[in-house]
Amino acid sequence: MSGDAMSLGERIKRIRMRRQLTREKFAEKADVSVDLVRKLEQGVRHTASMSSLTRMATALDVEVAQLLGQSSTVEPTVDTEATGVLAIRDALTSLAYFPGLGSSEIVADEPPTVAHLRSALAHCERIRKQGSFAQLGAILPGLIAEAHGATRELTGDDQAAAFGVLSEVFQVASTMMAALGQTNIGYIGLIRAQEAAQRAGDDLLQAMNVSSLSWVLFKQGRLKDAEEAAVRKAEQLRPDFIHDGARKLGVWGVLMLRAASAAVRNKKPDRAEEYLSLARTAAARIGSDQTICSTPFGPTNVGIASVNAAVESERFENALTLARSVSLPGNDSLSPTWKARYLLDLTIAYSGLDRDHEATAQLLKAERLAPEWMRYHTLTRQTVYELAERAKRRRTPIQELADRLDILD
Repeated sequence: MSGDAMSLGERIKRIRMRRQLTREKFAEKADVSVDLVRKLEQGVRHTASMSSLTRMATALDVEVAQLLGQSSTVEPTVDTEATGVLAIRDALTSLAYFPGLGSSEIVADEPPTVAHLRSALAHCERIRKQGSFAQLGAILPGLIAEAHGATRELTGDDQAAAFGVLSEVFQVASTMMAALGQTNIGYIGLIRAQEAAQRAGDDLLQAMNVSSLSWVLFKQGRLKDAEEAAVRKAEQLRPDFIHDGARKLGVWGVLMLRAASAAVRNKKPDRAEEYLSLARTAAARIGSDQTICSTPFGPTNVGIASVNAAVESERFENALTLARSVSLPGNDSLSPTWKARYLLDLTIAYSGLDRDHEATAQLLKAERLAPEWMRYHTLTRQTVYELAERAKRRRTPIQELADRLDILD
């Protein structure tokens, strides 16, 4: 049987035996229960929480994607042409950025204005919030070229502003690449974003690039690095809770949430709660939900992060209790993809309590909000797969959703 055709449990067993680990030694090394390993390998369970999968992958010295199987029905198949992956890759790794090669780009007769660039960036942000990767992929390469050209042709304050826009465009492109599984390209793009932010002289934009870096490291399973990056940048910001405005406090709060996510997945719940507590303080000081540097922050987002921490720790009852204080309807600070990701946490909580009907209801809500995002989100696909496998009869709503996502044969 090929690696791609194997189930998750079969793949774990094969790699575990290759590493000459007993189930007990492997479970101890991965900090998971022997019962979980046994059930996965025997096909009683088909998946596990991302926290457990990340630790098992680390214990086996493989990436999570390899553990899942790149060509499995769970792992999303990315149409690199339709989503613009190759074009964005080429834009982020252009020879124009390589030291010593110079540039062979054709200079435009009339460089775009900063106002034009900002308008185009705002359009990209609206598309990103909807999770429409194909539309975003069609726009980003050209916008990167325009913004890069403007930084070469404009001068003074306009040039600094153009570098700021270029940084944000790089950040959008980099996080899109990471979301589609291209984390190494995403990392390179964030180096470009940080270089541009430094040329812009925008300290808070640099901090938001580090927030995105933390997320990319998180996606790679480099949890210690993800936490450290966010904490180090937060310490550099050192906000004054009395005198600093909402923007600086919000950026600092976002970094605390990034650190909390990495810590809780790395089984450091006390540190995660400390970061969450600090983020709550910042959110309370701001007083309302806001969008800061294209990222939501405020009491609602901290509440969502608290629910996620409870789900990652498999405290499912606690997660649903915390969810009672989170209100999504009418909240314009949260994008459809952000809301869909929160609904996935509720799905996992309900599923963990064997309340599959309610779990399915959350997934269907998420699909209505961000259908394309769901097709490419691995954890969503894993969750749908497990619920569909558990369904006792065909053509249930969860089976139909699995069909729409091309998960089941």
